[in-house]
Amino acid sequence: MGLSGAGSHGFRLFLLCLLACLAILEFSLRGPVRALGVEVRNFNDFVSPYEQTRAWISGRDPYSSAVLNELWPTAIHPHFVVKESLDGTLPAKRGIPSPYLTSAFPLLLPIAELPWKVAICLWDLFCVLAVFTVAWVLIQLAGVREYSPLGLIIFIAVFLLAPVHTAIATSNIVTVAFALGMLATLCLARNQGRMAGVLLALAVALKPTVALPFLIYALVHQNRAKVILAAIATGILLFCVAVFPPHSRSLWWPSFLANNQRMFAAGAIDDFSTANPLHFQLVNLQVALFPILQNRTFTSVAAALTFVTLVALWLLAVRRDGNLGLLDLAFLASVSLLPVYHRFTDAGLLLVPVVWALTEMKGESKRFATLCLLLAAPFLVPGATILHEFADRYKAFENLSQNRFWDSFILPHEAWLILLISAVLLTARVFSRGIAVGVGKSRRQFEAS
Repeated sequence: MGLSGAGSHGFRLFLLCLLACLAILEFSLRGPVRALGVEVRNFNDFVSPYEQTRAWISGRDPYSSAVLNELWPTAIHPHFVVKESLDGTLPAKRGIPSPYLTSAFPLLLPIAELPWKVAICLWDLFCVLAVFTVAWVLIQLAGVREYSPLGLIIFIAVFLLAPVHTAIATSNIVTVAFALGMLATLCLARNQGRMAGVLLALAVALKPTVALPFLIYALVHQNRAKVILAAIATGILLFCVAVFPPHSRSLWWPSFLANNQRMFAAGAIDDFSTANPLHFQLVNLQVALFPILQNRTFTSVAAALTFVTLVALWLLAVRRDGNLGLLDLAFLASVSLLPVYHRFTDAGLLLVPVVWALTEMKGESKRFATLCLLLAAPFLVPGATILHEFADRYKAFENLSQNRFWDSFILPHEAWLILLISAVLLTARVFSRGIAVGVGKSRRQFEAS
């Protein structure tokens, strides 16, 4: 029996290792390989912050379309860049110059000083390393050994999620900001408050919307004093460097505000309403609510109230026992996607709920964990993009897409799924009895089986 059990355990580990290799292969093909393709390499999500950083350090306006066109890093400009920079429609149609805060530019400067061909390869390498970092931190927070069955399953899950693939393929900053937030949380769990504060400030500087769940988690944590002080000090330092560099000679603030107004205007690239032909790429709750409410103000208020209500109920549950665990971070990671602008790439935050669910599959919250995994399963593929393409190619989908139900529920299904995941996690939190005990028990049961 002992030899049979050992043989079964070894075979299981072999299968999991094989699945891990296949997951990395899929990740490589859908992520880095696509990112380094000629067309994507010449126009991706990193082109704008790269050139904006170069504009900032040279004293020019980093939010000017004309400056972006002038500094375009590739030998051949995409045809629309010249045309739309001249007629002023570049921000509304393409979302560039990107609305990143100037605090991100000092962090990107070491890469922006390199030639574009070198910089983009190095940046893509950083993004890939960031994904591995997220996987490692999640395994640590779950309290499992790296090469245990559960550790390998968590590793596989990280590399299978479609938003992660898309983020790498587009060279988006989200992966690095996500990794910094996860590292900050790990430092907080290990009572390294000052380091957690510094990392959290860096994450906020790069992408505040992605850093939001980690920021809320740190503010509620019982060891928050050191974190807050370190984060404020780091933030002030970055702000001073970003706003008052020695070579700054341009007034960029008006351009920043004007670009944001253009990007979120009706029909623009970041607009959540159906007037935007690319609204299906967003996952915030407004995308799902607007076709029902048909009013931009009501939609934004409804999404904000939903977020505030869910977070308030969570705070009551936390106040009841005073403990924070992986379930709390999972809830914040999902609910933070609801109220503000988020694209599909940001849905990589759902890795935290997925990992919590995996740790609880043999724990007291098994029913909630199973439901959470079922709701997260559609994120293994870029569902909204696939549906949109099917509507363009196939008559049956084209007819269905004319129905209001399509715009309200089918196409924005990812936003509804995120809302349901948040509700499931909140329910699990309300009915939980000791977060740390629950996670530890799940881990021991899983590794012993």
